Amino acid sequence: MTDEQNMLRDSAERYLRENYEFASRQNAVDSGKALDIEHWRAFSDMGWTAMTAPENADGFGFGLADIVPVIELFGYYLVREPLLESAVLAGGVIAAGSEAARALYLPGIIDGSIIATIPQRDSTPLTLQAIDGEDRLQGDLQFVPSGGTASHVLAPIQHDHENHWAMIDLSQQGASRVAYKTHDGRHGAHITVDLLYDDGCIVLSGTDADAATQALYARAMLVAAAEGVGAMQGALDSTVEYTRQREQFGQSLSSFQALQHRMAEMLIQTELARSLVLAACRAWDTQADNASTLALAAKAKVDAAARSVTQEAIQMHGGIATTNEYKVGHYFKRMALLESWPQHRDALIAEFIQRRQG
Repeated sequence: MTDEQNMLRDSAERYLRENYEFASRQNAVDSGKALDIEHWRAFSDMGWTAMTAPENADGFGFGLADIVPVIELFGYYLVREPLLESAVLAGGVIAAGSEAARALYLPGIIDGSIIATIPQRDSTPLTLQAIDGEDRLQGDLQFVPSGGTASHVLAPIQHDHENHWAMIDLSQQGASRVAYKTHDGRHGAHITVDLLYDDGCIVLSGTDADAATQALYARAMLVAAAEGVGAMQGALDSTVEYTRQREQFGQSLSSFQALQHRMAEMLIQTELARSLVLAACRAWDTQADNASTLALAAKAKVDAAARSVTQEAIQMHGGIATTNEYKVGHYFKRMALLESWPQHRDALIAEFIQRRQG
């Protein structure tokens, strides 16, 4: 790793360890705050919002493999703020967009003044309608992750049999949302758009938009998979610590061979998933021919392994793991949501099989 990559990883680990302890996270969740603005400012000040932005736009230009350790830490510490959706995913599409779109939106992504999110892969695109002599952008985006936190949503548009991507400012009149808490402590939203059309919001169109769609959701799968590995590691570490402290029959639970075997299996699943995710990210960064297939495989593997590991962690903790005050159950909740983001695991597996057979 380069000095810059080491600095990024070390700063992330140090900040989250010292400032993102589970109790303070839960206090923020219980308060109903969708975003901790102090954390968000710190993320921006430390350069995390510029991780994957191009160097010619004052970013670091890191690839996904470079930032995997940081993404894992977000899963480990159950970070709620949508940094990955904004900087890595929406920012990646904007970086591939028109010169005007890059100039308009990238500086805000990098300095943190824009908090963007993306819709589910199967979301119905917005449409352009001629109404009373005006072109209006209309539609609904259902179940938008972090939609209750974001200032902008990167939205798909379909018009005249051509696809587009646009940045929608959610503060403008004609963009409304119904926000709700999700079981992982975040705030999603249903977003309704009925705006007078302004082509200044367009980021990409036509074949460029089609290519960006494939790239966006492949990257989203890899980001979700890397975050899942971090959650698996957190569940494993919590379980090991708990079994060392808890005693039965005059000895710690960690001394029982049957439990040691179960924790060893959790470790094996975590390391296998980590290796596959890193390999898939490296393939993506180098534009390997099988990069998209590896992204599907990595996401499907993590979905299955993380469910197994987090369920095992709950079983080995017992009833305390199901309480809201104990973090192990929250790893399971986060992974339950990531199983369906950016699309459900069943759809991933079906697409993977189709690619292999094709």
